[in-house]
Amino acid sequence: MGPREIITIDGPAGAGKSTVGRLLAQSLGYLYLDSGAFYRAVAWQARRLGVSLDDPEPLQAFLKGFAPEVTADDRGFHLVIDGAEVTEEIRSAAAGRDASRVAVQPLVREWVKEHLRHLAKNGGVVTDGRDQGTAVFPGAAHKFYLDASLATRAERRRQDWRQESEPPELTGIMAEIAARDLRDSSRSEAPLRVPEDAVVIDTTDLSIDEVLKQCLARIRGIDSGRLELKPS
Repeated sequence: MGPREIITIDGPAGAGKSTVGRLLAQSLGYLYLDSGAFYRAVAWQARRLGVSLDDPEPLQAFLKGFAPEVTADDRGFHLVIDGAEVTEEIRSAAAGRDASRVAVQPLVREWVKEHLRHLAKNGGVVTDGRDQGTAVFPGAAHKFYLDASLATRAERRRQDWRQESEPPELTGIMAEIAARDLRDSSRSEAPLRVPEDAVVIDTTDLSIDEVLKQCLARIRGIDSGRLELKPS
């Protein structure tokens, strides 16, 4: 494959970006970056400190002093705030809704973009999100866009939240994801869209291994039918 490159995976909620991104990074020996975790962390910490999630001025003051620690290993992407890992806390449904609110703020998007670019300055990263291949890393060597039916994405998200005492009803999740899709695609700053040079993969009826196989085949420039995946 040559030099250590930057690989982006974009798409809407529930399309499989995080799972595929983590496994792809493992397969390549790359660092995995979860851009969504940064937005969740900003929202989670801002709420803890009583900072308005919708007012740019206090958010800007908060971000100047916000410096979460980042680590990545074979289990995924981790964020440490004030000495404590918050990876699980920021994965809640409430944190996701709050992240959607701060993500429309241009100053928050710029803060996240700067952090991601710093982490990727030496290449060798797989990064996922909603604007990675368009706004954050437009020159990435390989770009993928994952999508799936609304019902499939909602069911996947419900499974993600199954550890909560009362996971939301499927219809409610579908409505929430549809609303998030609209916000993401219609915002003025770095809207969700398919990068012009991205490989689009519909994951509705595909297993994670099948999606991973397609991505690796494209990166390595070989026929996906001849690619064998090793057990992780």
